[in-house]
Parts: sequence; structure tokens; C-alpha cells
Amino acid sequence: MKIFTIENGAVTEGAKVINYHLRSSGDITIPAITVGEEGRGRKVGVLPVQLSANYQQWQTEGHCWVYNAQLGQTKTGRPKLLALAELEPEEPADNIICVFRTQIGFRGGNAHTGDRVGWHCTTCGAVGPELDPPELCPNGHFVNIRFAEFPGTILVQGVIAQGTAGAMGSGKQIVAVMPPGKVFRTGYSGRLYGKPAAHYYLWDGFTLQVATWDERQVAELF
Repeated sequence: MKIFTIENGAVTEGAKVINYHLRSSGDITIPAITVGEEGRGRKVGVLPVQLSANYQQWQTEGHCWVYNAQLGQTKTGRPKLLALAELEPEEPADNIICVFRTQIGFRGGNAHTGDRVGWHCTTCGAVGPELDPPELCPNGHFVNIRFAEFPGTILVQGVIAQGTAGAMGSGKQIVAVMPPGKVFRTGYSGRLYGKPAAHYYLWDGFTLQVATWDERQVAELF
């Protein structure tokens, strides 16, 4: 599977593998992809990576990049990646691996979902199919956009936060296997200071496309 790193609409091919120190095992370090952060109200998600050709680079420099991998398991049954040499497929690829380094707004949070599927009103329970929802439902209440379930399979999960104990805001960062032909979304809440509140993505077998909702409507993207 090809690997991509996603951070608030920015898509980069590959993922950075770092030198992760196992504190409970003395001086042992392993190559791993990590998400989240350390600290109170936070959590680091660790995905071990079995390196091949770039193992020497990781040992020497403490990091390297991987672009293709197979999904494997550790001895305890947890997921790990088996790095492969980079290949240029002639046929459309199936699933991909995405490292979501999703950020949060000031005093906010984030979300990983599927595409828009309509709207709903949390006050009276009214629902509608419009993907660009009205501001108010027929009963005069404010409405919220409905989203499909996140279509990926989450391998590991971490937590980022703001404030000493994470009380000012927090959000998840994940590594997930994503299927082709399914739109998925990263959403951000809190103070965004003019930045988009969400980005939408679609893996078509060749390219990982990304756009805001307005860009999708204007350019008729996926």
C-alpha cells in the first residue's frame, strides 16, 4: 500500500519514521510512525515499522521516510508496517495508509468522518437530505450537518491538546487504512482565524485528491 501524510489539507507522499524510545525497556529504540503527543491529557500512538533498504539511514540519522508498506502484526497481535521498496503501479492501487496529523483550532477540537449526507436538528429531530443545509429547520431551530461514518480502518490513535492538562482543547490524530472511492473528511473546531473548517479527500486509485467543500462545489470535484 502507498502511504500518505495528511495535515489539515496538506497531502505529502510517504510518512516519517522516527527513532522511538521504549522507556520501560531500558535503552531500546525502534523505528516507528507516531501520532499525538506526550503530556497530561495527551497520548502518543505508536505504529512500529519494520524497515528494509532504509534501515541503515534510520540507524545513522534517527529517521527516514517510507512510501510503501504491507500491513503486519506484532507478536502481541497489534498492527505494524513492513516497509517495501517504492514502486510505480501501472494499475490502480487498492487501499492506502494515511497518517493523519490533524490539528485543532484554538480552544477547539477535530473530527475524522465520511462525506456529508444531509442535515439534522438536535432540538426537534428534523432531518433533511440537503448537503448545503438551510440555516434553520422548518421549526425555526439551527441545524447541523450530518456526516457518514469514517470509512477507514484505524490502526493507531493519539491525542493532542492545548493547555497544561489539555483542558483548553484536544483532538485525535490517527493512522488508518483508507479504501478507494470513499470520500473522507478532517474537520476542525475552535478559533480558526480564517482557515477552512474542514477538508475532504478521495483516493481514486492513482491520486489522493483534496479540497474544501466550496472548492468541491465550484470545480465539481468528486
